[in-house]
Amino acid sequence: MVEGLERYTEIIEGRAVAKFQIARRIPVDDRPKDLDGMLRLHSRLKVEFKRNLNSVDILKEKPAEFSFLHLKIEILKEMLKNCNFCERRCGVNRYERLGFCRCGVKSYYSSEFLHTGEEPELIPSHTIFFNRCTFACVFCQNYMIVHSDDYVVDPKNLAKRIDVRFRQGSRNVNFVGGNPDQHAHTILEILSHVESNIPVVWNSNMYHSTELAEIIEDVVDVWLGDFKYGNDVCAEKYSNVKNYWKIVTRNFLRAKDNGELLIRHLVMPNHLECCTEPVIEWVSENLGRDVRFNLMFQYYPAFRAFEYPEIARCLTAEEMRKALKIAERYGLTNLVFGPFHKV
Repeated sequence: MVEGLERYTEIIEGRAVAKFQIARRIPVDDRPKDLDGMLRLHSRLKVEFKRNLNSVDILKEKPAEFSFLHLKIEILKEMLKNCNFCERRCGVNRYERLGFCRCGVKSYYSSEFLHTGEEPELIPSHTIFFNRCTFACVFCQNYMIVHSDDYVVDPKNLAKRIDVRFRQGSRNVNFVGGNPDQHAHTILEILSHVESNIPVVWNSNMYHSTELAEIIEDVVDVWLGDFKYGNDVCAEKYSNVKNYWKIVTRNFLRAKDNGELLIRHLVMPNHLECCTEPVIEWVSENLGRDVRFNLMFQYYPAFRAFEYPEIARCLTAEEMRKALKIAERYGLTNLVFGPFHKV
């Protein structure tokens, strides 16, 4: 059992219930039509959800015809009319036009498969790569996914694929991209049709709004969060996002209280002092030295990175050694790093 991912392990072993399966079994009798009414009801049902969080017997109950999970889907569909899923808060009516993320109501995905290249505790991971993103990273390594629309999501069909992959040995369903946040309404609809008791991994840039967190935190078992930057200047320069540090640290703290954490930090050339060290220091002091932390050395210049000379190369062995020393200095004890395990 990996430290910090105890409940995740219990779900895999059948000793706990995935959050979305609990949400499917909390019935909703009153169905307000307006968003304010739905949100008030949602707040009341959250209390019941938390009471059942440690119940294994709830899985013996049949899913409700209209459940807490269905209410969440309805709320998210209403939120799309003035979209605030992420902290860009572009306010677009996604039923009429695309937001900054270039998403409307329909969701698209590029692939789904059993991934064996993730962290050891996740593999094999059933990864579903959604198109589009709320960031605009100049070094994006998935730019073909981010800048195209491949296959329209059919929620029932993807739910069946999740159940099939579970029988094939997947340890989780891992919603990634791109980024999953802008597809939250679709992802929860997919989950409303899934029969397997499988942990949900939300592989996110952690730039989501508090309004979205309030809805999705009751279905996310593991927050697989990117912690890219140690300051707002780098975040705006390379990903075109404002107020990064305040938003992402807020969301990591909330995620800690509403699930389990696996943090990824991609070490970038020439960014150890401005990004890697502040990230590791903050994580150590605020999320705990025992939080699962992936110090990633997989950076390579992709997409438009060559327009920025300071990041237009791979890491040196010396930079990798320095990053490991920083992690050691701040006492991170639950570390995974790669692809090189000896530098």
